[in-house]
Amino acid sequence: MGKILIDSQLYAEQDNRKSYMKTRAETIFGIAGGFFGSLIAAFIFYATLVNIWPGGAHTMYATSSVFGYSDPFVIMLGIGTITLILGLMGIAGGILAKTDRKKGGKLMLTAGILGFLLFFWTWILPGILLTTGGIMAIRASE
Repeated sequence: MGKILIDSQLYAEQDNRKSYMKTRAETIFGIAGGFFGSLIAAFIFYATLVNIWPGGAHTMYATSSVFGYSDPFVIMLGIGTITLILGLMGIAGGILAKTDRKKGGKLMLTAGILGFLLFFWTWILPGILLTTGGIMAIRASE
C-alpha cells in the first residue's frame, strides 16, 4: 500500500514539474520577444530623434503619405509607437501566461502576427519568439 502511494506522489510531482517547465518556457519566450520588440522601438525612436537634432544626421526616410501626413518624422514616430505597443503586449502576454495561459497566449500570438504583418524584416526575431510562446501557451491550456 505504501509503495503505491509513493509512486502516485512521484508521478504527481513529475506532472507538476512538466507543467511548470512549459509555463516557464512560454513566459521566457513572451518576455524575450517583447523585450526585443521594445529594443527595436527604441532604435526607431533613436534614429528618428537623431534626425531632428541640430547638426544631426539628416537621414531621408523612404516614407509615403499615410492618412494625409507626409512628414517622415511623424510617420517614423507612429511606427515606433506601434512597435513599442506590440513589444509591451508581448511582455504582458508572457507575464500573464504564468496565471492564465490562454489569455497570455492570445496576447503573444496577436503581437507576433501583427508585428509580422506590419514590420516584417524588423520583426523577425520578436515575431518568432512571440508566436512560438503564444502557440505553446494556447496548446498547454487545452
